[in-house]
Amino acid sequence: MKKSLIALATSATFAVPVFAQSSVTLYGVVDEGFNYTNNVGGKHDYELQSGYAQGSRWGLKGAEDLGGGTKAIFQLENGFNLNNGRLGQGGLLFGRQAYVGVSNATFGTVTLGRQYDSVVDYLAQTTANGNWAGYLFSHPFDKAMSQA
Repeated sequence: MKKSLIALATSATFAVPVFAQSSVTLYGVVDEGFNYTNNVGGKHDYELQSGYAQGSRWGLKGAEDLGGGTKAIFQLENGFNLNNGRLGQGGLLFGRQAYVGVSNATFGTVTLGRQYDSVVDYLAQTTANGNWAGYLFSHPFDKAMSQA
């Protein structure tokens, strides 16, 4: 009796709980541009422009391991105007992306909801500055783009 009680206490002490790994990531982009235009009706014009290159946004992205190489996934992404705080995409709280899905290492991913299309996923990376003009041909210090 004492031996089994000691064995039970010892195994309970060294037992390691096993939990499926889940993760939630908070991310964002704050993008503000400053425009200067000379000779606008004989004057200079200064302007702050929210979302000058990419569009200001914040979002939540997460996954829950379901086992067997399968994960439940989700993403909620908000777009907003940095100058006045207004929501973008027609005033929707998560107007940029809002989807849920299932991902499997062997079979791929299926998602349902509001999400970017294939143009954003595949073509934007091949354009000249990444903003529909790509990452392949532009250098960060190139004067070809007049963005501040």
